[in-house]
Amino acid sequence: MPTFLPPPPGFDAEGYARAAASAIGLPLPDEAVAEVAANLARTAGFAALMAEAPEIDATEPAPVFRAGERER
Repeated sequence: MPTFLPPPPGFDAEGYARAAASAIGLPLPDEAVAEVAANLARTAGFAALMAEAPEIDATEPAPVFRAGERER
């Protein structure tokens, strides 16, 4: 089984799953909470990793290909 990043400290995945489901009127059976919370915790770990990544300077637009036009 793969190893996943832990969620950020203090993230209550189970509490978040229950609150979010309630907020949007989604039924969340008690037997499903653990699985949903595990996925939320995993996603929060990935989000924390991405938040720590350096910004990419994307100020220059990518070139646009147009069929039939010659490159200048």
